[in-house]
Amino acid sequence: MNLLAEDIEQIGHILAHRYFTEQGWKFTDLRLSGSKIIGAVEVVNEQYSRYPYMSRDWYVENSAEKSFHLSNRWDKLTVLASLLQTCPDMFDFLLKINDQRSLCIVKTLQSDLNNQQQNAIAEARRSGFNVYIFRAGVPESLDFELEEVVGGISGRGTFR
Repeated sequence: MNLLAEDIEQIGHILAHRYFTEQGWKFTDLRLSGSKIIGAVEVVNEQYSRYPYMSRDWYVENSAEKSFHLSNRWDKLTVLASLLQTCPDMFDFLLKINDQRSLCIVKTLQSDLNNQQQNAIAEARRSGFNVYIFRAGVPESLDFELEEVVGGISGRGTFR
């Protein structure tokens, strides 16, 4: 079966997710949680406006969204949120490796970075992020078999 381009991309995404998990890294899938990171800025601002005697850094450090944004300071959260708003859908993962937050783009060995991704990488580097490109070797076609379980009442045979 020949795979569509979006199938190949999704398989690469799954491989990256598995690799980061096996490395024991903290990470956020930005496809699923990017909007939660942007929303965390508003949540911290609301909390700070209600209770200004605590610092914004304290609210960031103790926020329920910390598992998504992986930030411990207000300035780091706002830089990340601003970057995600400026470059929407350009990065696939936010990684935290040895207390350093990095961004990651997933590509296959057959695909190259487009101009928008190259510009997003430059913007991320200016904002202080390391950027990784996870390149996955995904075949363009996969073999499979479909087998019917035989037995029981029907007595039907196996087909391939």
